Amino acid sequence: MNSFISSKLFIIASKKIIMLKLLQNKYSIIGCLQKQHFSPLLKSYFLLAAIIFFYSSLSFSKSIKFEHISIQHGLSHNTVHSIIQDRKGFIWFATEDGLNRYDGYNFKIFRNTRTDSTSLSDNFIWTIFEDSDENIWVGTNNGGLNKYNSDTESFTRYTVDENAGGGLSNNSIRSIYEDKTGKLWIGTGGGGLNLLDKTSEKFSVFLPQLTDNILDIDEDNDGNLIIATDGSGLIKLMKENEKYNSVKINDTDLIKSIWSLAFDNNNTIWIGTNGNGLFRYNGGKLQSVKLNKSNTLLQGSANVTDIQIIDDNIMWVSTEGGLYQLTKEGKVVKSYFNIPTDLFSLRTNIIRRIYADDTGIMWIGTVGNGVNKLVSEFKIVKHYTHNPAVQNSLSHDIIRSVYEDKNGLLWIGTLGGGLNLYNPVKNQFTHFRNNADNPNSLTNDGITAIHKDKNGNLWIGTWGGGLNKLIGSRYTNNFEHYLHQPGNENSLINNIVQAIHEDDKGNLWIGTEKGLDYFIPSKNKFIHFVYDGKDPFSLSDNRIQSNCIIQDSKGNLWIGTWNGLNKIDLNNKDAAEDKLKFYRFENETNNINSLSDSRVTAIYEDDFNQLWIGTHGGGLNKLISGENSEIIEIKNYTKREGLTSNVIYGILGDDQNNLWISTNDGLSKFDIENEVFRNYQEGDGFQSDQFFWGASAKGRDGKLYFGGINGLNSFYPSELKDNPHIPPVYITELQVFNKPLKVSSENSPLKKSIMNTKMIELAYDIYVLSFEFVALDYVNPEFNQYKYMLVGFDKDWIPSGTRRFVTYSNLKNGEYEFKVIGSNNDGVWNEEGSSLKIIIKTPFWKAWWFISLVVIISILLIIYFITNQFKQMLAVERLRAKLAADLHDNIGSGLTEISILSEVLSTRLKHENKDILKTLNIISAESRQIIDKMSDIVWLVNPKRDSLYDLILRLEDNYSEMLSQTDISFTSKNLRSLEKITLKMEHRQHLFLIFKEGINNSITHSNCTEINLNADVKGKILNMVLEDNGEGFDTDAKARGNGLLNMKERAKKIGGDLNIISSAGHGTKIHFVGYIK
Repeated sequence: MNSFISSKLFIIASKKIIMLKLLQNKYSIIGCLQKQHFSPLLKSYFLLAAIIFFYSSLSFSKSIKFEHISIQHGLSHNTVHSIIQDRKGFIWFATEDGLNRYDGYNFKIFRNTRTDSTSLSDNFIWTIFEDSDENIWVGTNNGGLNKYNSDTESFTRYTVDENAGGGLSNNSIRSIYEDKTGKLWIGTGGGGLNLLDKTSEKFSVFLPQLTDNILDIDEDNDGNLIIATDGSGLIKLMKENEKYNSVKINDTDLIKSIWSLAFDNNNTIWIGTNGNGLFRYNGGKLQSVKLNKSNTLLQGSANVTDIQIIDDNIMWVSTEGGLYQLTKEGKVVKSYFNIPTDLFSLRTNIIRRIYADDTGIMWIGTVGNGVNKLVSEFKIVKHYTHNPAVQNSLSHDIIRSVYEDKNGLLWIGTLGGGLNLYNPVKNQFTHFRNNADNPNSLTNDGITAIHKDKNGNLWIGTWGGGLNKLIGSRYTNNFEHYLHQPGNENSLINNIVQAIHEDDKGNLWIGTEKGLDYFIPSKNKFIHFVYDGKDPFSLSDNRIQSNCIIQDSKGNLWIGTWNGLNKIDLNNKDAAEDKLKFYRFENETNNINSLSDSRVTAIYEDDFNQLWIGTHGGGLNKLISGENSEIIEIKNYTKREGLTSNVIYGILGDDQNNLWISTNDGLSKFDIENEVFRNYQEGDGFQSDQFFWGASAKGRDGKLYFGGINGLNSFYPSELKDNPHIPPVYITELQVFNKPLKVSSENSPLKKSIMNTKMIELAYDIYVLSFEFVALDYVNPEFNQYKYMLVGFDKDWIPSGTRRFVTYSNLKNGEYEFKVIGSNNDGVWNEEGSSLKIIIKTPFWKAWWFISLVVIISILLIIYFITNQFKQMLAVERLRAKLAADLHDNIGSGLTEISILSEVLSTRLKHENKDILKTLNIISAESRQIIDKMSDIVWLVNPKRDSLYDLILRLEDNYSEMLSQTDISFTSKNLRSLEKITLKMEHRQHLFLIFKEGINNSITHSNCTEINLNADVKGKILNMVLEDNGEGFDTDAKARGNGLLNMKERAKKIGGDLNIISSAGHGTKIHFVGYIK
């Protein structure tokens, strides 16, 4: 239908010479039609065609993209009446259903809650304003005025108070303004002008008789308020002698209904009216400013809703018929409209409010279509796309090849849409497609290679349609075809053509999927080169890649294949045309001086004759040549060095010695001198992150072209400026066990908004914390970067990429500090960032005072226990000493006396009664034995004899008299070293009896001449050994003897082990090993 109407338009225009009018003035269509006598139907066709022409030219002539933010993105309502940016950097939107705070990602919405008097008083909001004290004031439709408290995230309400007085004169607040002296003025809807005394929070009313809406307030250079009303025009409020007087300014019907006003630096008032367009007023003179040459096409432009003066030169004007940018003289330099066929145009022409933030981004509030965002052009990147509704656009979005000819015309090959010719001067596309009804048309719509030779012939490589050469006019779809003909050696080797290159002789090298062709046009001759597994100097692989044939400055031809790079020396005059040698460069395992990947996808020689090779998976390779032009080193650059992806599709150089590398994940700029990468993504204005094979070219004036899966980009590298804005960074949410802490919650440890909190104390049983943070830069917030660190937990900064949320678990009690820094989309960092100190309280049983108390009490208890034990030990020792003394002095002396008396009596009765004598001898012997045993007991209980030294000395003394009457010698060594080693009484007793039994046996049974008793203590281990050189005995035969068994039992009782080693003729050894406690 559109093409039919357009063709009719051109036919009629040629007869009535209207097309010239259309091209000269897009806005004069209707006026021109009125002068011609056309039928109503024809006039309708004219108007529709004109609108289509107007929109299509408009949509393509500007590379402007509006971002659209609506309820689908979290906005509470799609009609936005007011916009501000607060001093923290957040953007606020006043809507008909709540107040919205926006951080570039998320919305925090404030609404009225009936049961909460600190909530917003009304959801329908007309205006928002931040004063010099950083208070945010909210004017509602019927709920009066609200002041936002950022600490508590609550509101204080100001409304009409008929009883107490001093309240607002009307609850409909349409405008808010703070004058140069800090006074806050409130424009109402029918209640005049109100002045708030911030100290008493009382209102004074001015212009009470005014029933109109006060829609805007401003101030002139003399401090007079200029008030815009929607029925009484402009009113000046002047302060004279502490009183205010009001006068009307230029009481004319043209400016009776005013929606907006602004002052420029010349004290000129710019006035936006409802129905009469834009005016400027200065020195008593009122002048109309036309936003377009004819207001008939877009009637809404007469309703001027907002005016924003950015600087001395630029002013923005919003209307109900589009958005305009003007100079200070009132000349329109840019205009923006809703274009149904352009998804990136304004969503609607009906605009309510515009606002420029601190980075120059324009925020546009609309009626019913949310917010439109227009980013300042840091990066001027044009984007050419396919628009099915617009004939004058690319024929397809997937770009496969690009070529700019010497006339500046751009040839664009698509994958499925044929060939495009773009004339940038006329902003016009011409399409060439395969046409089954035209045998001379393109053979295939997949265009893989484009080249214009020295003779002006345009050669087109296709995916499956061979080689095409344009014949005749560049605007005709007439091509000569070169196809593979089976059996004909002098035909193209394969119909999938990937690359076309013209050498210095004017001959063509044609890369295909099945080999390389050398084509000599003057002879119409093809010479084929293919891979030969038996010939190491043949082509390394038949699959030649897109745009991968170049001739370097030294005359060498380089060919990139799917399995290696090839070089041909074209300077070798001795080589026949069909006998050329290919020198291969491939990836070699364990050879770092080889290509990083054999799949070669791009070849480029820079201005310094340096060769660069792009690969599919191995990144970028630099081929370094020696003095004889031989490759001596290959240097590799990958993602590790900063390349955005290791899969490369194209390489171009700019005029500042940088490489531009298209990949499957964005575009990389490589500073050759400093070896630094700078990466660009779709958010920087590029068609997508996915570029395409071979779709790159450099224009005559240095412009670069890169194509991908979503159209074609063109740009001048010098015009790609980085965003210089340093974004403020805030911690926006703290979560405990994945639940947000709210300042308004009962028993919440958060006493004020997390953004206004520097330190927080948390209960001891909290060990999982989550933090959400944001960097407030709105150019491309999805590419803002972050780093964070929890001091006391992390040892260094943790890169977070674009992720704005982190969770910590298993946190111990103690003090921490969470720090976060952020950057904008171009990597400009706010190194100061934001921080929050966190104290996770220690439970009382882990508190220092409690631990100290426990330690003190424990020490006291230990001291008490030790003291008590010591006292008990002293008491026991005293008792042992007393017992020993008593046994010795009383019982021992008595027994001795009995023994002596028995012996005396025995002597006297020696020759008398033999029976009595025998009995007396028995009494004497028993008494003597009891005395010996009593002596042992006295020794045992005596605490002064607790040392190991005393034990051995006792054993030695016990047998000294007996041994003196024999030939047996008794020895012991190192006795003095054992004096400080004390033994428990039980241990002394058993050891004494064990070794007493052993000595007895040695003396009475072994016929020995030597007995040795030695003891040694290492650590807490006692080794005590008794040895003799007697006859020995069979331990198995005597193992069941009571003596030996008793000895071993005693050893076990004190936790030791007794070994008896003996054999006939080899003496006996008794070895005790035990732990001394």
